[in-house]
Amino acid sequence: MTRSRCRWLLMIGLTVLVMQGCVTGRKDHGSAFLLSSGAFPSREMTQPIIRDGSDPPSEGWKVQAEQRRAEVDWALARMWEVANVDAQVGAQWVLTFWTEGGALTLLSWRRTTSGETTGQPVDRESFVNGLRELLTVLTDSRTGALVFTLRRERHHWQVGYEATSMQEPLETRPQPTRRTGYPAETLSAAQTAAREVTRLLLVPAGASARLMVDVELEDDRLIGWEPGPYQAHAGGRVRPAASQAVDAFTPALLPFTRGLGPRTVRLELVGTHEGTSDTSRWQVVRAETLRAEPPDEAVTDVLREYRQFHAEIFRRYREEMVDSVVLAGTFTLEQIALTVVGGLIGKGLHVTFEAAAPTLVKMFARGGTGAVQWFRTQLVRAGRTDQELLRRLWTKVETEGFGALSAAERHELTGLLGRMEQTLTKQLGPSEVKQLRKYAREDYFQKFHPGFAEALGTDLVSLYEVHHRTPMEFAHLFPMLDINGKANLAGVARPVHQGINKVWNAFRPPPGTGVTTEQIEQMVGLVDRHFGRWYDTVYDTTGSAALEAAERAALAEVSAMLTRLGRGK
Repeated sequence: MTRSRCRWLLMIGLTVLVMQGCVTGRKDHGSAFLLSSGAFPSREMTQPIIRDGSDPPSEGWKVQAEQRRAEVDWALARMWEVANVDAQVGAQWVLTFWTEGGALTLLSWRRTTSGETTGQPVDRESFVNGLRELLTVLTDSRTGALVFTLRRERHHWQVGYEATSMQEPLETRPQPTRRTGYPAETLSAAQTAAREVTRLLLVPAGASARLMVDVELEDDRLIGWEPGPYQAHAGGRVRPAASQAVDAFTPALLPFTRGLGPRTVRLELVGTHEGTSDTSRWQVVRAETLRAEPPDEAVTDVLREYRQFHAEIFRRYREEMVDSVVLAGTFTLEQIALTVVGGLIGKGLHVTFEAAAPTLVKMFARGGTGAVQWFRTQLVRAGRTDQELLRRLWTKVETEGFGALSAAERHELTGLLGRMEQTLTKQLGPSEVKQLRKYAREDYFQKFHPGFAEALGTDLVSLYEVHHRTPMEFAHLFPMLDINGKANLAGVARPVHQGINKVWNAFRPPPGTGVTTEQIEQMVGLVDRHFGRWYDTVYDTTGSAALEAAERAALAEVSAMLTRLGRGK
């Protein structure tokens, strides 16, 4: 037995009273089989202890506790829906959830074994109440996949569980919610799809058939569905599905709408015909969210951060009923950049705008935090009008889906990205330079080099400036460079920056004279060679002679360069 498994079983043993003679272990995941009617921890054991004299629970704590209880109740209802339709002794069903922060997302469920004889009725309350305490303990104590195995016995359901290892699915919700039902439009769309699917369910008389159905979802919205492979055994004249097929399909699909992002859910239906009935009987025996290829490592961090932010947007929109226009007004440029980059990549929409904005799309596809930072810089260049337009349009995409955009809005979005593409090669204006300098200083000391800022202290940090290695006036020559990116910024003492500025002033061509990217790159390297020793370090004022020598050497090298270029005096 592994050490980690021992720790896991010890933890469960401290919180779960395992019923006598009914425990079996899984070798590699640390699991136990329990009877749902057995002894579980009492409700008092799973409630936080509030001692005399301690502060009463905060309102936020109470809300979170309600949300966690609602998540557990929702998951238990899904288990009961599966168990309640199968009374055959020996039938076995497996359900997999992902738990994170108290939220439970259903990943899959399937029947692994068919039953034989019919068992005795099982009471819902004993089934649900027995499992509630166990599920509460598990969701409070871990993040990851939980696999529950339900096996039908003659008088009860035997329930086993295991905590298994798997890569975090993209559709999982990171936050719990008090909502246990489904939006009216989601329920209506699922019922419509169920009626349409039911028309395809045909079984030859005296035989059986099987049909796969793929349903496309985005957040809690049903986008569409497609029938998959159909198989049927030989028999007599085909029999259509009974009306109960609609009632089987809808509850099988709805739990999967409690997820985030675009995804495909595959349902497997099995139908049989017996006797002289005019209709066939159908049952959903498997439903799962299909696992896409894992994203490139370069975009993993951005997608994770985007998923967290998207979950918060969607929660406020669905639960707090905050209007999307109101939400849009609360987002910073960096948050808008994150939602656009993460949303386009996560939804695979970036190729939609490739013709209008090829450079933007290329940078989006690179992913990473650098792409978000780069796009925020481009938003500054886009100007306030286009910033507000993008806030409005993209917040609608985040809350209602890309399909909710009208043809006119899609045209607006395409035109906006096209204009941003054009600004990449235009020189920055004074207001844009001012805003970017402000962002550069904030990012450098607060995000990129907080340790340096701490070392300098509050008083000394004001004497240090942020140097753009490639100056902002030449940003239009390097459209794929983030002029405010970490690699292009250096913190220097004011005397050092003054020396650097003298060197660049000596190089700057007169108005109307152009420069090439090669010349700018040569200058960047020149300045780095002579002044790089003072980048991102505390300046020693006793080294002023060395700084003056570096400045003279740099100016001499610039003079020689200008002579070669035919600009020498």
